[in-house]
Amino acid sequence: MKLSFPRHATMLGAVVLAGMALFSWPGCSECDGGVLVDGVCEGRCDPSTCLDNNACVENRCVLKCTSHNECYSPARGQSRLQECAAQKSDSIPADDDPTKGLGEGPEVLVCTDSDKAPNDGLLCPFGTECDSSFACPDGTPCTDGTGSDGHCTAAECKPMKCITKGEADAEAYCSTVDCKADTDCGPGMYCGVQEVSNKICGTDKGDTDPCVDPSAFTADGATYQEGAVALLRNVCLKREPCAPCAGPTDCSLAPDLQCVNINGYQACAKTCGADSDCNDDFTCVGNFCIPRSGQCKPPATNNFCFNCLNDLDCGPAGPDNSVACIEASSGQRACFDLSFPDTCTVDSDCPAGPSGKHGECLDEGEGLSSTDGAYHHCYLPYFPAPNKFQCWQAQAK
Repeated sequence: MKLSFPRHATMLGAVVLAGMALFSWPGCSECDGGVLVDGVCEGRCDPSTCLDNNACVENRCVLKCTSHNECYSPARGQSRLQECAAQKSDSIPADDDPTKGLGEGPEVLVCTDSDKAPNDGLLCPFGTECDSSFACPDGTPCTDGTGSDGHCTAAECKPMKCITKGEADAEAYCSTVDCKADTDCGPGMYCGVQEVSNKICGTDKGDTDPCVDPSAFTADGATYQEGAVALLRNVCLKREPCAPCAGPTDCSLAPDLQCVNINGYQACAKTCGADSDCNDDFTCVGNFCIPRSGQCKPPATNNFCFNCLNDLDCGPAGPDNSVACIEASSGQRACFDLSFPDTCTVDSDCPAGPSGKHGECLDEGEGLSSTDGAYHHCYLPYFPAPNKFQCWQAQAK
């Protein structure tokens, strides 16, 4: 049988086949000393012949990695999308059995082609760079008006969304909508929740038309939900502190994030050397910024002032929930019940957060008068120098 050379992939311009010997067996009909790959006899991949930092996977030299940023991505100008994923490496059986060896070695992290939409993570500072890219709810690419066979119908095929904080956001990026799980998202992203500007039909929530009727929340694969203040939708997001994670590369799109265990919950955490490296509602413990409340997921109830990522962290979807994840000072986000009545007269009338501090009963001390709509309403704790509402002071422990 003729022996074929392995077709070794080039990854980041650095993976080549080096020094693999050609085997031949006059009069031999078996694949002696080689390995069968898709029925073709090939010389075995030997890791000693690969370049440094490569491993043999599926009889090819492939680049080892520790971060998704070390692999191909259109966001970095390359033609394909890869992820840093765990794969079973090859072994070399002692008996040279051509049917053995592939995927029988130890697990190794290597750059692996991703089936997700290739423009996942592409920067979109002008907000229009994603408009011509479409994806199914499972994150795979599709064609507008056609869909993708085996993945989604034409109606479920949606344009990718630019995740942005506003005009000229240099860190804005393209992503997919209507995910159901983290596995539907591109490398390093997770299935999170974002507010949508569209109105919810029959309510005063939202700002723009057309409104979305609750009866259409799940039509054509959509994932709309009613939040405490606005319409919500599932979307794939880059991970941030307290975002859920499961493995060592999940948080690796950000160089200062790692996946750690925080009170029994696997979440991304920022590395630190002191409290000053962390946001006000986090503290540096064991070189990681950890929420001062000691947990990333707030309690289901009585969660006033607990840190959060989105409204659904603070209460369930639906018209009966009034607890929202609101923006506070210094980049903090905290659970706050928008239905608190205006019956407080002193701060102790307001609930206490995990720091033990009571909410602020807004009055003349905050420059309000009895004619202001927020007068004698409870709000987050208030610290006047500089003026900011937050659940923690920087020195709070």
